Amino acid sequence: MEEQFVTLNIKDPRERLVSRVAACMLREPNYYAKAEQKIADIIADLNEVATIDPEFICQLAYYTRNELNIRSASNFILAFAATHPEAKKHLKQYFSATIRLPSDLTETVELYQSFVGHEQENKIAIPNCLQKLIADKFKTFSIYHLGKYCSEGKRKRGLLKLKFKPKGDNSAATKKKTISFKQLVRLCHLKEPASNVMSILGKRYPENPDVFATSGLAVGGEFNPSLANKRMKIPTPVTWETQLSEMGNKPEVWEDLIKSRKLPFMAMLRNLRNLLITGVDSEIHGAVQSRLRDPDQIQNSRLFPFRFYSAYTALNINIEELQKLKEDPNYEPPAPSGKRGLKEKHKRKKIVPKVVPTEETVENYKNALEEAVKLSTALNVKPVKGNSVIFADVSGSMGTKISGEGGSGSDISCKEVGILLGLMMRHVCENSEFVVFSSPTTASPKCWKKVELEGENILNLINEVNQVASTLGGGTDFPFDYINQAIENRVHFDNMFIFSDMMISPGSGQMNHTQSGRNWTVEQILKTYRETVNPSMKFISINLAGHGKTIGADLEDEQKNILVTGYSDSILRLVSQLQISQVDAVKEAAKSLIKT
Repeated sequence: MEEQFVTLNIKDPRERLVSRVAACMLREPNYYAKAEQKIADIIADLNEVATIDPEFICQLAYYTRNELNIRSASNFILAFAATHPEAKKHLKQYFSATIRLPSDLTETVELYQSFVGHEQENKIAIPNCLQKLIADKFKTFSIYHLGKYCSEGKRKRGLLKLKFKPKGDNSAATKKKTISFKQLVRLCHLKEPASNVMSILGKRYPENPDVFATSGLAVGGEFNPSLANKRMKIPTPVTWETQLSEMGNKPEVWEDLIKSRKLPFMAMLRNLRNLLITGVDSEIHGAVQSRLRDPDQIQNSRLFPFRFYSAYTALNINIEELQKLKEDPNYEPPAPSGKRGLKEKHKRKKIVPKVVPTEETVENYKNALEEAVKLSTALNVKPVKGNSVIFADVSGSMGTKISGEGGSGSDISCKEVGILLGLMMRHVCENSEFVVFSSPTTASPKCWKKVELEGENILNLINEVNQVASTLGGGTDFPFDYINQAIENRVHFDNMFIFSDMMISPGSGQMNHTQSGRNWTVEQILKTYRETVNPSMKFISINLAGHGKTIGADLEDEQKNILVTGYSDSILRLVSQLQISQVDAVKEAAKSLIKT
């Protein structure tokens, strides 16, 4: 698919800038490729905004990282601010709160160099104001954080990637100047904490107490003679990955990780199946389910709803097979049918559960994940005011596997994703109707059906939608007559959402339709609806099967038509962000920072 670019006709350049940055939630572009259209547009907007509201640049960097949760985009904006004489004055207030990981420091410096140029690689210059901010932020990172992001193993893996770059690859990405933590320490003249700095540089531990006293290490403790004159290095942190690698996928390992609170929320979510098949005790299951139901844990995890749905689909385990394995460790479960070569692989991965989970335990997990989906939707997606209609394409082509990001996995179809996203959108809409469409059948003369949904159990409602969808055909006809009825009856909609595997938008000729002697197009029927019923109605079309992962080009009249190509698990948040006054949202987030 040919990638589309954003063409925004928005008067306020700040609003336009936030819209472009928000689009990076789908897929972050190559920020080092300044010739890339998306980057060129963002830079042009940054320059324009910096002339009228330079502080907004730094506020946006903070908002992008802490509200939109887009890492590289926020670092890109910080790097730009460091190059702009007016925006630079506001960096101090927002820098520390925007930088959240040690690797953010190196990336910000790399991006700064991409702005100012680095032809003389041995003469990299970092402005004093940026050096000071980096030095202050560096002091806040623990040895654990540094171990995760600047260990010797991390450095060697980075060098290995560089070693195997294709010959003759002269792309902007391969030309970018990579800054190591060792270089960062030297470039910014970092001195404290002395132990961390010396470990990154690989300095030798002082040979005697006198040298130790003058090294700066005395601040952190006493002289250790067993380390005298040995090379210092950042230790590899003890994490759940290292524990699992060392001790194996065993219930005792999982129990210890959870009891000692060393299993992060995301890791816990991705390993629910392992907790069940290894057979951790009931106390652990209860603790995990409590975390899944905790609004604070969900909010702090910053995970989007689809992550919880992916965990939900992984809970389909065969309890009967686990019971047989428990009774006879030599029992060989049958290999999955139709997949050659998996039998031996299945043997190697056989795990005998310590305790076989019950149906009730699995059901409790599903209920907890259902609550987590609703909480995550409510916390991550802003409420959509007014009346909305949600169209979900359930045609045969929607059975293809999703090609997007976000951990959805290749076993989930566009249809599943579209229905789930539609139900999530319904959950945050003030008032809504849910409509499935494909093609008519003998039993269903129309290509669409309205689904009467009750309750807020999103994952259970999927089955109800599928039952209605099964009565329709396998083709793809657009529900023109549904919208035409809304026009005739003056049914007021503030928003129309469409989840499909194709771009349904003004100008998409493949959706033309003749009805009542009139040749309808998407553009015509939307225009008629706006002229007759609601001139401010917003049309949001999401092409889940697209590979471009961009916002489409028809965004005139203050973004009445929002066209999104591609899928990621942050897509609902993007759509909701594009419907609000984003300048106000950025300013409000900045106020909360000042209060703290």
